[in-house]
Amino acid sequence: MLLNHQHLTLQEPDAVAAALETFRRRPTLGFSDCLLVELARRADNLPLGTFDRDLSKVDGATKL
Repeated sequence: MLLNHQHLTLQEPDAVAAALETFRRRPTLGFSDCLLVELARRADNLPLGTFDRDLSKVDGATKL
């Protein structure tokens, strides 16, 4: 009900869409993790270091 009169604006809609695609392919990953990788990609800050074994298998992430 609260969203009926509100507008939702995304800062990085392309990154959100790409993260959602990754999340759909790998639902065991958290969406927030997928979004972090995509935001790092957009900022040209790859690879994204992670301790998460599953996330490290995503293109653009690397296990620390």
